[in-house]
Amino acid sequence: MKDYRDKKSIAPEKFRAQLNLLNDACRKVLASGFGRQQPSDRILAAYFRENRRCGSRDRAFISETIYASLRFWGFIRQYLPLERLQEVESGNIRLTARELSALLMAGCFISGDHQHAVAIAQAGNMPSLPHALHNPCARANQMATYFNCDLRITDNNLLPEWISEMLPEDLDREKFLKMLSSRPPMWIRLQCADREKVCEELRSNGAEITPHAVLPDALEVRAKINLYTLESFKAGLFEIQDLASQCVSIVAAPKQGERWLDPCAGAGGKTLHLAQLMNRKGTVTAGDIRAAKLDDLRQRARRAGFPNIVTKPHDGKVWRGKHQFDGVLVDAPCSCSGVWRRNPGAQWKLQEQDIAELSATQLSILENYAGAVRLGGVLVYATCSLFDAENSSIVRAFLERHEEYKLDPFDHPLTGKIVPGMLRIDSTDGNCDALFMAKMRKVK
Repeated sequence: MKDYRDKKSIAPEKFRAQLNLLNDACRKVLASGFGRQQPSDRILAAYFRENRRCGSRDRAFISETIYASLRFWGFIRQYLPLERLQEVESGNIRLTARELSALLMAGCFISGDHQHAVAIAQAGNMPSLPHALHNPCARANQMATYFNCDLRITDNNLLPEWISEMLPEDLDREKFLKMLSSRPPMWIRLQCADREKVCEELRSNGAEITPHAVLPDALEVRAKINLYTLESFKAGLFEIQDLASQCVSIVAAPKQGERWLDPCAGAGGKTLHLAQLMNRKGTVTAGDIRAAKLDDLRQRARRAGFPNIVTKPHDGKVWRGKHQFDGVLVDAPCSCSGVWRRNPGAQWKLQEQDIAELSATQLSILENYAGAVRLGGVLVYATCSLFDAENSSIVRAFLERHEEYKLDPFDHPLTGKIVPGMLRIDSTDGNCDALFMAKMRKVK
């Protein structure tokens, strides 16, 4: 089968039709993404549902090109006049078809997809493109020259200035920015003993599998297929869950027969992992203020045959249940700055005041469920955020108010080294998302 990137296999009129679909989809992604703060993947999924004429080749071309442009939006936005940029980033997309095609062409060129960049340029009667240099930043500067912009672009332009100032001091910024401009791999977590059955089906569908060196149930998967369509997924033999996310439940370390609460469960990836680590014995109560999310969790639990998961919607207020728990996992809502690689361009939608609002919410949630932990039990706090304001600062503020809790040291899931109660896993630690976790024990 020919790769969808092979433009020679596409007739010129077909490519122009694809380009029209691309421009239409991109307008919707920019308008709803910047204007309504919606995630790009959801906008695209809705677009494809509404436009059934988009075949698999169309969807691949549209998705890859838009994600490339968003991934390098920090570079591309500088080619726009200030007035145009302000319009776009407020969700008012008045760009002409030629202007939009030029930005999408730049996204392809910077990302290294020279073939599609040339095809878009030719379809739009744009000047010939230069020979591409060796890295995205260098190619972004080539595009600046191409567009006659007097710019000197650096990797620092991939982030808003205020975000750069908020990044933790111990973060390797150079490596972080390089990781930010690359696509993350897919990680899965095995939920069965028959490891080879899952691997065999993945390989038979052209997937490349790399087992993690330390976590036996974690596999890095690179595949062009939709993993949700595989029989082993439908049978609940594995779940799609990032490596860093898997580390949270491992740090929680629930024991067989215990009672655990996951009040911010969402669709339940960590809930399922807790239940698995408990050997399917004991109870994990999963809650969320979004009742619809728990429907997804119930379906996933049934698919994998977990008998020890129960769901309970709640209002997010102080826990007033009849029973206390051996452990509570607070996977708090956050800026999601640790998963920007999976949601390209999201850093340009985040506002500085959002961090303050999120921090207040995070501390409130943590305090609301502190009373649900029994004496001697464990309280785990986690976010997929890079910012200290959402991470260590929240934990310290909580501990100052709650003398009954102390940080509980644990083994780093990826290295085995002792961690004094708080840990941030960065993308460079395992080609994964960035995620923070803290483990506290109720001592009185």
